[in-house]
Amino acid sequence: MQFEAKNIVSGYGDARILDGVDLSMVDDEMVCIIGPNGAGKSTLLKTIVGIVDTWEGKVEFAGEDITDLPPERVVDHGICYVPQDDNVFADLTIRENLRMGAWAAEDEAWFDFDDRVEAVYEQFPVLRERLSQRAGSLSGGQQQMVAMATALMLDPDLLILDEPSAGLAPKLIDDVFERIAEINDAGTQILMVEQNARRALRESDRGVVLDMGQNHIEGTGQDLLDSEEVTELYLGTT
Repeated sequence: MQFEAKNIVSGYGDARILDGVDLSMVDDEMVCIIGPNGAGKSTLLKTIVGIVDTWEGKVEFAGEDITDLPPERVVDHGICYVPQDDNVFADLTIRENLRMGAWAAEDEAWFDFDDRVEAVYEQFPVLRERLSQRAGSLSGGQQQMVAMATALMLDPDLLILDEPSAGLAPKLIDDVFERIAEINDAGTQILMVEQNARRALRESDRGVVLDMGQNHIEGTGQDLLDSEEVTELYLGTT
């Protein structure tokens, strides 16, 4: 489905963080946003899903204007968001977390909780073995999988991820990115902000560099990996 954010201006209080950002996606794309700290990457995601107010501009998805809809209404349009922090209910079991994720679809005719649980367990088989385990007792990588699985309970068209590999060991990073790629291959659009820029760009169809709250560079994931400017300014030389 077509996603488009046009000339987005937003921020916090009197602080203007985004200054005219444009972003678009088409069917089944995976797009990664990279850039230095303070560039406005996470603010852009929060503005898209209605956590941060849009001061100027418009957000559209599947031909519908979703600008400044509250998060619970954004979900109704097929978009789910996984924040970087506090993205699981630590005191609840995995199954209970999945139940919490399904709240918006409980009364929908198409929705069957057990069917959706089975679908997400197929994508995250490690979770099947821990149905009754509290989410807070899991490893960081497993908690991230619970967070993504919870979002997928609603079978979204677009999954938005904020720093999905933050704080994870290298092996767990590999596991998380493998799951993200599989979700995308199954037909869900992925938009993510990611600190592990090299790995994210290798997985992504396109990359967008934000700097100082504005679009700076855009291209295929490989184009950005091959760019001397992107390597020097945003990826490091190693």
